[in-house]
Amino acid sequence: MTSLRLADVTFSYDDCEGPIVENFSYELDEGTISLISGPSGCGKSTVFKLMAGLLPQYGGKILSGKVLLENAEIESVVPFERAKRVAMLFQNPNRQFAMKTVFSQFVFALENLQLDHQEIEERINDALKRFDLEDFKDRNLQELSGGEQQRIALALVYSLKSPVILLDEPFANVDPENRSKLLKDLKRLQKEQRKTILISDHDSSGYFGIVDHWYRFSSQGFVEKDVNDLKIREQQPKVIGVPKNDARLFFDGLGFGVSNKKLLSSSSFGLPAGQIGLLSGKNGCGKSTLFACLCKLHEKTGKITFDQKDSDKIKLSKWSKNVGYAFQNSLDQFIKLTVEEEILVSKKNTRHKDYWSEKRIQKAIKALNLTGVMKHSVYQISGGQQKKLQLLVMLIMAQPILLIDEPFAGLDQASLEVSCSLLKETVRNLQLSVLLISHQRIRVVSFMDYEISLENGILKEVSA
Repeated sequence: MTSLRLADVTFSYDDCEGPIVENFSYELDEGTISLISGPSGCGKSTVFKLMAGLLPQYGGKILSGKVLLENAEIESVVPFERAKRVAMLFQNPNRQFAMKTVFSQFVFALENLQLDHQEIEERINDALKRFDLEDFKDRNLQELSGGEQQRIALALVYSLKSPVILLDEPFANVDPENRSKLLKDLKRLQKEQRKTILISDHDSSGYFGIVDHWYRFSSQGFVEKDVNDLKIREQQPKVIGVPKNDARLFFDGLGFGVSNKKLLSSSSFGLPAGQIGLLSGKNGCGKSTLFACLCKLHEKTGKITFDQKDSDKIKLSKWSKNVGYAFQNSLDQFIKLTVEEEILVSKKNTRHKDYWSEKRIQKAIKALNLTGVMKHSVYQISGGQQKKLQLLVMLIMAQPILLIDEPFAGLDQASLEVSCSLLKETVRNLQLSVLLISHQRIRVVSFMDYEISLENGILKEVSA
């Protein structure tokens, strides 16, 4: 067994900003699965990185207290020995990868543990088999969907064979079916191998019967909640509504694929103005690729038009002024260093200067609880704060067509509802056409006007 604890830790990224956690204490209950809940930006990811020994090595300063691994200060443990004991899955799976293919990434990670080639091969095959990813062994990581990358990252963490596993929003981009399967896999790991697993997740559905402890995050420690309350969870709701017929962007006979795999065959649909549509489907079915096609970023067959003008006859620079794409990874969106600078750029380039007045922008910043991080680097704020900033920036830009990929991943309930309300208000007032991808359905679908699903190469409307 492996002991890991934080003893009265006070940590700050910047002395001028004050501590993120103060006199924080917690000791892992060995051989258990624990769920951590708390608002976006409260410090959950920071605590996880402290426990993994990544901080203060890669930023910030421990002002007081200690992080102890096997009763030794974690900073004193050499990285490969630390990784043998504590493995961490980051909120963004892209930050877990350094190589091109799934296989080479596994080899890279396991070689860092100084394992021989035979054991490396055995661990890779075991991990891919356990998580039903054997067909992904030779796939290019950049060609995988966000949910598929998330599953690969989880399998990679498993292959390290660390007795302690820290998972930061591990199912943010994972479809409900795979989410349920992965949770059962984790429970099996705990029972069969006595793993100690700590999970941070804003979505507490599906955890009843899985976790032994449920904690609410506090800046000074975790406050335990009753796990029986997890039983009372909302079922996955349905979208009630249908799309209107006044589409500005329309595609006809659209088809596309990835690596010789056909993902969509000859489908037609129009994105209606003043409505928000939900695009659903399993991980890897082609949802993000559809967005890339509509943005002229991926090869396709068929025809795409905006205001009856053929996309093939419009330069990408001009097309992007009408069709905006919010990427799944928020950091791929940002072009400036600070939160304030990002908002200023969007304000400068907005299509609706009269609507997005300084007063309205400041009201949105306050509602999204971004006021206190305006001077912060976009790379230092939490994943949830990055998502809220990304959404605000896209809404201020206000292209007539907005394609938004997983805008609510990593958001707490309050942030999710505020984000949805702001989105709905903007779409109605400016008559934008919005299509978004979200595996988070609870508290989201009530803001949706219609749903379309991509399944087995077919795009179809979903009726309630």
